[in-house]
Amino acid sequence: MIINIVYFVLAYFLGNIMGGKLLEIIYREEFTNKGSGNVGARNAGRVLGPKSFVFVLAVDFFKGFLVVILLKIFNINATIIYICIILVILGHIKPVVFKFKGGKGVATFFGCIAALSPHMFLVVILCALVIAIIVKSLTLGFYASLTLGTCINYLENPSFIILGLYILLVIILCITALDDIEEAFEKYFSAKKNKSVR
Repeated sequence: MIINIVYFVLAYFLGNIMGGKLLEIIYREEFTNKGSGNVGARNAGRVLGPKSFVFVLAVDFFKGFLVVILLKIFNINATIIYICIILVILGHIKPVVFKFKGGKGVATFFGCIAALSPHMFLVVILCALVIAIIVKSLTLGFYASLTLGTCINYLENPSFIILGLYILLVIILCITALDDIEEAFEKYFSAKKNKSVR
């Protein structure tokens, strides 16, 4: 039990290692007061360029990957792994080190599922890209693909406890990005309305 608590604490605090904050230390300037104001890779790329996007993406992806792959190497129970996935992503979204001001957790989520299940990782990415191309929104593409990811996750891990933990993770990701999702929906429907008027 104590060792599980150690895993949980380490997972959360690994989530607190923010690629965006490391980038601010390197550049010695805040980029979170520009663009969308987010500490994530998209805003870093928008404000500081493609290299910054890749750097932040890599750091945020790798911490999720590292947590899961280490737990799998140590043959830790699947339930514990899923709790740690939630905690590393929560650590990114609400980092106590940075006064609970974090990112959306998307790159960290992808890092986790890449280590958890390469099949699910590839399917979710492909699904997200296909939907994104259709609706012209990466935001809608990603969050819509989580439904398919939930189904694949259950097929690979047919446990209601794990299913519940995964659904909780999806809910956390969606609530965190609620404003972005609403904005993406508004843009999509306003674009369709303009086309129909023409």
